[in-house]
Amino acid sequence: MSDYTQAELDEMATEFAAMDAEFSEFGLDEMDSELGEAFAELDAELDASGISAMDFDTMSIGELADNEYDTQFIGIFLRNKAKKLIATIVRLVRRYSKCKKCLPKVLIAVRYFKAKKYASAIRAAYDAYRCIRACTKK
Repeated sequence: MSDYTQAELDEMATEFAAMDAEFSEFGLDEMDSELGEAFAELDAELDASGISAMDFDTMSIGELADNEYDTQFIGIFLRNKAKKLIATIVRLVRRYSKCKKCLPKVLIAVRYFKAKKYASAIRAAYDAYRCIRACTKK
């Protein structure tokens, strides 16, 4: 069995249910860390072949908004969501030392947040969350 008490397991279930609800807002359920690794490998191959500079259209936060006020609102919203999610995964990874293998994923989320890349921080937090969740189920 596990080293966790029933109260701890119940608390984790509650925390994970809350995080599932948070992440469902962003539609990240399909995100998979193996897919990210596959894309990293693809990017490396594109870099090596010299064709990594393909111009794909990307949408900035400014393009999502109708005006400057909306742009600020979206940025603040994403920052606050990322901050809340990261605080939760940091607390979980510190609390459950058994999940120390997830620490690098948490660090990636924190680094994105510090770089003010809030959407990327949310995606990285989700990847860390999945790692912690899997770790605690063992």
